[in-house]
Amino acid sequence: MSIVAILEFPGASVEKYEKVFEVGGPQIFNQPNRIHHVCYRTTDGFTVVDVWKDEESFAAFGELLGPTMEKVGLEVKPVIHPVQGTVAQDGTRGY
Repeated sequence: MSIVAILEFPGASVEKYEKVFEVGGPQIFNQPNRIHHVCYRTTDGFTVVDVWKDEESFAAFGELLGPTMEKVGLEVKPVIHPVQGTVAQDGTRGY
């Protein structure tokens, strides 16, 4: 079952978000089981929302992401929810 992972970083700069990609390298980008990734600024930091094929895929990514975030000074406890449904750009509905 697909899941959504919400990672909130109050008080953190988006420069640290960008640094995760620099430090983590291609492995951060190359995640075939990640369906969608979005990051947005908040009034006091930023939030990341990821959609993953399943919770196991996200957990495996966490083994790479956790140490990378630690190196750039970020800490988070993701909130995980099951995906009820999606709508693609072409209007196709998925689950």
